[in-house]
Amino acid sequence: MVYIHPTHERVDPVNNLKKRQLDLSRHLSVEAKARLPNPIKAIWKVAQVKPGTINMGNGDPHHTLYPVCEMNFIVPSVSESDPVQAWRAGTGDQQIIASYKDEPCALSLRTALAYGAGAGLKHVRDALAELNDRIHAPPKHMVSLSLGNADALTKCYRLLGDPGDSFLCEEFTFSAMTNAALPLGIKWVPIRMDKDGLIPSDMEKILANWDETLQGKRPHVLYTIPCSQNPTGSTLSAERRRQIYDLAHEYDIIILEDDPYFFLQYDLDIQTTTIESYGYTRAMADVLPRSFLSMDYDGRVMRLDSFSKILAPGMRLGWVTCNDFFAEKLDMLTDSSSQHPHGLGQAFISELLGGEGWGVDGFMKWVSSLCREYQRRRDLFMDVFRREVESSGLASAETPKSGMFVWIKINVERHPRYRKSEKLDKPGAPVTNTADLMNELFRKLLDCGLVMMPASTFAIVDQTGRIPTDGHITDRVNFFRATFVGTDEVIEDGLKIFARGLEEFFCY
Repeated sequence: MVYIHPTHERVDPVNNLKKRQLDLSRHLSVEAKARLPNPIKAIWKVAQVKPGTINMGNGDPHHTLYPVCEMNFIVPSVSESDPVQAWRAGTGDQQIIASYKDEPCALSLRTALAYGAGAGLKHVRDALAELNDRIHAPPKHMVSLSLGNADALTKCYRLLGDPGDSFLCEEFTFSAMTNAALPLGIKWVPIRMDKDGLIPSDMEKILANWDETLQGKRPHVLYTIPCSQNPTGSTLSAERRRQIYDLAHEYDIIILEDDPYFFLQYDLDIQTTTIESYGYTRAMADVLPRSFLSMDYDGRVMRLDSFSKILAPGMRLGWVTCNDFFAEKLDMLTDSSSQHPHGLGQAFISELLGGEGWGVDGFMKWVSSLCREYQRRRDLFMDVFRREVESSGLASAETPKSGMFVWIKINVERHPRYRKSEKLDKPGAPVTNTADLMNELFRKLLDCGLVMMPASTFAIVDQTGRIPTDGHITDRVNFFRATFVGTDEVIEDGLKIFARGLEEFFCY
């Protein structure tokens, strides 16, 4: 674990006075409270304190028997003005960064390929702590490594959730992750959304009106994807984030800030003068959204970051930033389960962010260039969508500010077989056949050779017995999630198929 020393604060002066170490132990699950430190790992950590200590306790293969002594990574040079475009075109310079077992480098393979602690190797955590500090400037927080956000999130569920607990989330969300909580006995409470994301007033209404006699313990965890929310593509405004954090403070809520798309922001007003004077990291930090972590004076945010969207998803390497109490409990879980993240990925990140690689500022220059390329693809998608699809009046979509997804609304009420009942079978039940029609349309598009993700895949149905007063979620599943990160040809061809299939579907 690493303590992040903030170099500049973004917390309001009034809130700055509130900074303190809260007792957050009540949020731990029974499992987390009962877990003991891995005794072998505990001794291993002690052995790292004094350099030169002879370790005859661990069962580590000796580094002289590792069948590797060097790894070379060929990466694009960030000396180009637009490194992503130069890399795609094959016109830019390349850079070789290397990890060695017996030669000097940022992270020796002797260390990277040996057993380590669950939090990950200190050199990698230090580099990510520096990145966090320069982007978020969080109050006292620690960094631990993960095998990507899916690994981190499932561990957070185990850390915080007991059978029968209710967690809050957006009404449409990444179902692969919410499903992971179900075997733990965790129930989801969906919060209404609009085009700008989670609605704070609905979150407040749920918490204020919670009846523990009928619904069990009031929710104490919020799972949210604040930037390019998956699947809706919405990004929370700074004002909504502040309102949500204030509610979390008032009702003692832990925020799981799952933010893999944070760095993929578009239409940014990056100042060239800032780049010239202070570098890309400062210039990007000035225009990126303010995270929940950056305003976390209570220590109630567990932020999940990943390299999956900005380097490569198969790396399976990310990092969790949280208070030292949760970090210790998280590391204890990792030490007794998945163990530390893979050494090859840690070696690569160390060299990439190190002095012989891109460095943190070169990394942020790559991110800035990547944003421009994805923005170009987003703009192409929206241009083709308006030309081929929206002009028919059968569908519409908001232009996303970040991420990879467009949330396409199908005007299903225009379908000749659309039905809406005036008589409810029971309070809160569906009143339309929207779900059936959307299922038909999904199969129709599949027959045409196109896959888009239907909203029903991401819909969260309240399982706590709370009767919705604003309609059943299946009446609002008239959306598809589509991605714009493919090639220009995929975007053009895919949306033409979509337009044709949509028109054929509405004809009968």
